[in-house]
Amino acid sequence: MKLIVLCLSLLLARVVSSLSVELSAEAAILINADTGVVLFEKNAHVPRPPASTTKIATALYVLDGKVSDLEKTVTVSLEAVKRKTPKHNASYLLESDSSLMGLLKGEVVSLDSLLHGLLLLSGNDAANALAEAVSPSIPHFIAELNEYLRGIGCTDTQFQNPHGYHDPDHITTAFDLALMTQKALQIPTFCKIVSKPTYVLPASNKRPEAKIKQTNSLLSPGKFYYPKAIGGKTGYHSHAGWCLVSAAAHEGRTLIAVVLGCPQSSHRFLESRALFEAAFAEKKQRRVLVPMDKMYTKSIPGAKKELAVSLTRDLTISFYPAEEQEYRAFLHWDLPQLPIAKGQRVGEIRITDGCGALIAKEDLVAKEPAFPTFFFALKEKWRKFWLK
Repeated sequence: MKLIVLCLSLLLARVVSSLSVELSAEAAILINADTGVVLFEKNAHVPRPPASTTKIATALYVLDGKVSDLEKTVTVSLEAVKRKTPKHNASYLLESDSSLMGLLKGEVVSLDSLLHGLLLLSGNDAANALAEAVSPSIPHFIAELNEYLRGIGCTDTQFQNPHGYHDPDHITTAFDLALMTQKALQIPTFCKIVSKPTYVLPASNKRPEAKIKQTNSLLSPGKFYYPKAIGGKTGYHSHAGWCLVSAAAHEGRTLIAVVLGCPQSSHRFLESRALFEAAFAEKKQRRVLVPMDKMYTKSIPGAKKELAVSLTRDLTISFYPAEEQEYRAFLHWDLPQLPIAKGQRVGEIRITDGCGALIAKEDLVAKEPAFPTFFFALKEKWRKFWLK
């Protein structure tokens, strides 16, 4: 832990603490969903094909201001369900082995149903239909999506389609996927959908009501079930390997795990669970950043001597070892007029994390009284007299 104090000569050495987890995944990351702090990473910034974890980005873009009424219906176009041919081979067109919701041309379906088909069934056709529902065309949607993702910090992402079927130029990183999921978890509708083990799709004009099942086995009863899991998205194709982006919560702390390129389907669930458990097993620690007996001085114009100040109590923080960061401390002065009494508040020390967020603060008070010089006091009397 490093504490960088501006205007203060105080430096604490950082203690590097990271989780020790062995993974078969080619790339992985574990972050705190609230703070973005990285607890674990492996090749997290190496571009890779993400397969259907792409659908997190599609859902995020649709839900983040593009639609307000999820009960709105759309009519599925031929383009959304068209199969790829040698003559027509756009990246978004469906392949014979695509995972599908089973949409039909002319089917009238709600945006809500499409989002469930996208995130639970991993329907490539649902991704295309959603793209057409919120943009003039699927290629237009992809251009908008890439621009949106760059705007939230996903600088190593370039998508070619809204569903993630393999395209050599369709890439992202474990880190970028974690950022997308962090943003998506701030949207209640996204959280609600990805947390459902099953869902009943309403009947449409083309098919009857149907019960669908979540592809994320962390949420479904069975050998991979993880009671702390709150959602996620699976992905697979031969170029990407087995992938999983998932979130779990425990004792008020929400974490996001991304594992990409696992050699077997079971590994993505077991390794995500291992990352979560390693983090949740940590005990919170407390550390004194600035002790109350540390004294600072401040020159005050017109005072007989420098003002000596200190805290009224130790400035401490609580943290999990794997989430320890660099901290910056700022002296913020709020000086009253002279004279200053002993124990009077004169400012505060503020502690911020690496992102600049305020995480702790404590008041600074005068250790001894501070009096003005005779001439300064006389000058102030005359100034007040003439201001009357």
